Amino acid sequence: MKKLIGLVMVIGAFSAGTQAAEMPAKVQSCVGCHGVDGNSTSPIFPKLAGQHAAYLENALKAYRDGFRRNDMMNRFAKGLSDQDIKEIAAYYAAQKPK
Repeated sequence: MKKLIGLVMVIGAFSAGTQAAEMPAKVQSCVGCHGVDGNSTSPIFPKLAGQHAAYLENALKAYRDGFRRNDMMNRFAKGLSDQDIKEIAAYYAAQKPK
């Protein structure tokens, strides 16, 4: 599982290209699964583009605080501050859904 997560992060960072500089730093760990613009190309990862920021904030806090269970998301969200979550949610909320 650790190898899969590492591979997803490497692929995500590579696919982010020059857009990675325009996004908050914490978003870069999300792009491997959810895409640079929040439009995941995999059916197992939800599309986040255009979601309401409040929904995304609540979901990330629930993962971080253990109220919502998903092994991968709990690990990623564990180290996020409220400010990190606010920035991630605002970034994905501002993206255009495809």
